[in-house]
Amino acid sequence: MSQGKTSIITRIIKRIKHNARSLFKQKSGGAKKADIGLAMEQVIKARETQTFPSLAQLVHLPKLLTATEKQIALVAILTIITTGSVLGFQYFNGGRVEVASIGGVYTEGFIGFPQLINPLYASTSDADNDLAHLIYSGLMRYDSNEGLVPDLAESYTVSEDGKTYTFNLRDDAKWHDGKPVQVDDIIFTFTAIQNPEYRSPLQISFSGISIKQTGEHTVVFELSEPFNPFLSLLTVGILPSHLWQDIAPLNVAVTELNKKPIGSGPFTFEKLEKDSKGIRSYTLSANRDFYRGSPKIDSFIVKFYTDATSATEALRNQNIEGISYLPPEVVTDFENDPKLNIFSPALHQYNAVFFNQKNSVVIEDDAVRKALAGSVDRIELINEALGGRGKVTNSFILDGMIGAYPDLVVPKLDLADANKTLEDAGWLLEEGSPIRKKGEQSLSIQISTLGSEEFVKTAEVLKTQWLKVGADISINIISNTDFQNNTLRNREYDILLSGELYGIDPDPYAFWHSSQTNYPGFNLSGFSNRKADEFIEQGRIDTDPEKRAEAYRALQDLVIEENSAIFLYQPTYSFALPKKLQNVSVSHIISPADRFSTITDWYIKTKKIFE
Repeated sequence: MSQGKTSIITRIIKRIKHNARSLFKQKSGGAKKADIGLAMEQVIKARETQTFPSLAQLVHLPKLLTATEKQIALVAILTIITTGSVLGFQYFNGGRVEVASIGGVYTEGFIGFPQLINPLYASTSDADNDLAHLIYSGLMRYDSNEGLVPDLAESYTVSEDGKTYTFNLRDDAKWHDGKPVQVDDIIFTFTAIQNPEYRSPLQISFSGISIKQTGEHTVVFELSEPFNPFLSLLTVGILPSHLWQDIAPLNVAVTELNKKPIGSGPFTFEKLEKDSKGIRSYTLSANRDFYRGSPKIDSFIVKFYTDATSATEALRNQNIEGISYLPPEVVTDFENDPKLNIFSPALHQYNAVFFNQKNSVVIEDDAVRKALAGSVDRIELINEALGGRGKVTNSFILDGMIGAYPDLVVPKLDLADANKTLEDAGWLLEEGSPIRKKGEQSLSIQISTLGSEEFVKTAEVLKTQWLKVGADISINIISNTDFQNNTLRNREYDILLSGELYGIDPDPYAFWHSSQTNYPGFNLSGFSNRKADEFIEQGRIDTDPEKRAEAYRALQDLVIEENSAIFLYQPTYSFALPKKLQNVSVSHIISPADRFSTITDWYIKTKKIFE
């Protein structure tokens, strides 16, 4: 307190004492003098008892002060009150922290329309798979930060011979209708997958596996031989047997439960809206009884769009707050949007050009395949076709996977060497022509690819790069329908530009084993090598990670040696979320639906609590 204020208060105290002495000298007086005497008596009593004056005593204090002193006292009191309020406010807020709170609505645009929101079939559609991940849960789940972890399973064990998997179920998991999740549900789901009458695309993955219950909460899977990727197959959502067991397999695809599903996952189906064109939106609500903890978001609204163009337009117009997929060519349009966060995690996928030697005498020439491999500038390709959003890869085993091979010897970018390789093999440039010929055969090749802008741009960059070694490249854009019915079924292509997506376990069987060279297999190069098959099979059954990695490294050497494909890049998967969504963490994903792996941690609302 300043010296000036101290002297003023001292004068007030002296005046109170002076008035007190004057009052005690008076023997009589009117009502006013009596009031003043009473006031002083109250003050003196407080003094005599050495206590702070009571409220009843303090109300008489103003009667002892002059007008000026009253103003000074009022200022002092207000100063004390203000200072106390500020200090109290600082203490009150300084002792509290902001935490996530329940509440809020989020609206996202999906590309594509729901057909079968059913784990037995959802893997064939991104829209179905996304919704199935939100509504259902499996024995295991993929966490984008932790990898493969138990979900409905509380724990599991694997026998020493790698053939027996024993799972103990959680006892706190419930279906959205309130009934408990039981071993019967696990057995029903996997026997349905195995039953050919259900026509599940997952059937082949579970053939030859027996399932039985050994306790109230225990289920056992018996394999005929060790299979390392088996745990990763158990992320498939579990169906409630009490709702599905009475539905005939042939009627499963048309039941209403595929549109209004009941699962055990973090969100429950609330309602759908549709028009003459089909389902337009879904509304999901937080499952407040979810065993891993209720989501913080109250409501998740999904709107469906025919293609990426219409979905991104809806995002621009703010008809949706986020989008399930942003094509590489439009990511830059939204990067500076103050309301959005753009995520671009890497996929477990490699994009490559696959050589079909059986369809083209030009491609059958090893010198041609070697020269094409040596003239691909991957960095230029990623920058021009993908806007820099991709990672160079030289193999089908990606960084971080079992068998990753940084010392793999691959053809390096060397245009001079590529041209010499062709010259030495008899592919010559005629005067005035940029295209090489070998006798009457022109170095003409067709690249077939789907019509996505990413693949089309990639094909155009390859065409430009391969012209530098005298190759005449044409591009054949194919529709999704033709891709399935003709291109894959009949292997009708010279070179196929495509991608191959792994599951959680990097098992190359489907892509490089000789048994998969014909449709519906995905050995797109027709690669066939008995030694390679042995390495693939060893990797599936060997439980020693280092031996498995060694087998996969040997396999890569064989594939590269035969120039069966040119591996280009590992793509990213870009999507947008509004900045109002907090605590979102997505480092990498296996499939697009894995972006929801930590959705129970996302929140919109906050509140303050004391630490």
